[in-house]
Amino acid sequence: MIIKDAMVIIHLAKITLLEKSCDYFENVVITELVYEEVVVNGKKHPETTIIKELVEKKKIKVKKISKKRLINKANQYNIQRGEAESVALYWQEKADLLATDDDNVRKKRLLLNLNLIGTPSIIFKLYNEGVIDKEKFNESVSKLREMGWFSSAVIDKVLMEGSK
Repeated sequence: MIIKDAMVIIHLAKITLLEKSCDYFENVVITELVYEEVVVNGKKHPETTIIKELVEKKKIKVKKISKKRLINKANQYNIQRGEAESVALYWQEKADLLATDDDNVRKKRLLLNLNLIGTPSIIFKLYNEGVIDKEKFNESVSKLREMGWFSSAVIDKVLMEGSK
C-alpha cells in the first residue's frame, strides 16, 4: 500500500503519469482531506478531473483516519493539514510507502520512521521498471523542472540515474 499526498498526485497528474503510477503501485490510497483539497476545493486545476476519475475507477482509494491521535502526533512535529493526515494514514494502515514532495515531512522521515518516495523517484521507478519509455521519462523530468518545485540538483540526479 502506498499513501500519496496532494502534491504527489497533482505533480503526477500534471505530467500525465498518475494513472500509470496507480497501476504500478496498485494499492494507492489518499486521505479524505487530500481528496477535498485536490478535487473538491481544487476545481481550478485541470488535473482535478483526472484525479476524480481515478477515484471513481477505484484506482485511488479515499480512506478516513480513524485514529485521530495520529494526526495530533504528526502535528507535534509541525506537520499540518493534508500532510499530517497522510502521515497519520501511513501509520494507521502500516503502509509500505508514503509518497510526498513536502520538504518538512522529508526532513523528518527518520525521526518519524517513514518510508518515503517522491515524484522524481516515482518517475525513475516507472522508467527503470519499463512502465514508461526513455522519451516519456525525459519529457516527465523536463516538466518537473519547469514546475520549479524541485531543486536542479534533484532533477539532475534523476536524469543522471536515468541515463545509466
